[in-house]
Amino acid sequence: MKRLLWFVVGLALGIGLALFIGWQVLPVQRADSSPALLRRDYQEEYLRLIAVAYQVDNDLTLAQQRLKELPPDSLVSVTERWIAQGKSDAILIPLAQLARDLGVSTPAMQPYLQRGTP
Repeated sequence: MKRLLWFVVGLALGIGLALFIGWQVLPVQRADSSPALLRRDYQEEYLRLIAVAYQVDNDLTLAQQRLKELPPDSLVSVTERWIAQGKSDAILIPLAQLARDLGVSTPAMQPYLQRGTP
């Protein structure tokens, strides 16, 4: 019985000490981060999601605000690279439409703009 009591006391002290260290001595430090700090493949996915969100809500101001977080020419370079790689229309049409609405249109994007119109 004494062994069980010491075990429970030790366990409680260990958990208490761990919580004290985790919450008081070395708490988690939050830092604001930017999509520009992400790996390239995650930046590209973020860009794709911006284009899909724009296709749904049609809020160009919000899309521009989100794009400011990424390198300046990333929309055009990713779109053209993905066109060359043969990605699906479901991925390329929103990107091409967003680029067009931002005033950027390249010859490679033209077929995807025509497919995206009803």
